[in-house]
Amino acid sequence: MVALEQVIADSVAPRRLSVVLLTVFAGIALILASVGIYGVMSFLVVQRTHEIGVRMALGAQRSDVLRLIIVRAGILIGAGTLIGLIIAFFSTSLLHSVLYEVSTLDLSIFLFVTFVLALVALLASYIPAHRATRADPMIALGRG
Repeated sequence: MVALEQVIADSVAPRRLSVVLLTVFAGIALILASVGIYGVMSFLVVQRTHEIGVRMALGAQRSDVLRLIIVRAGILIGAGTLIGLIIAFFSTSLLHSVLYEVSTLDLSIFLFVTFVLALVALLASYIPAHRATRADPMIALGRG
């Protein structure tokens, strides 16, 4: 005799596999997005090392330069977050057929992913900016 639980488990097994695969690929996508954001934000800050050196040589405080970089990065992060959330909101209808008894508009997941990616982007901006503000302005200007 087959138990009712076994019949139910067998009937939802394909959907469960789809959800597990979707979760694994979403996790991999989150990691890849984090690495990509870190690389782009680090590149943008390193690209401005000469500007940072000029500002420091002219007497700018390290905290002011650091704040300037973080604010500009925050603007980019905010724009990217807004665009990403709009795209994610409109793509939820595509996921509706794959998910089983789960809302496609799960606010906690949207907030978690947004928070993680924003935190990675801010950290990716802060680390090279902090390193650049600690460098000697003459070295940053390429004259040292």
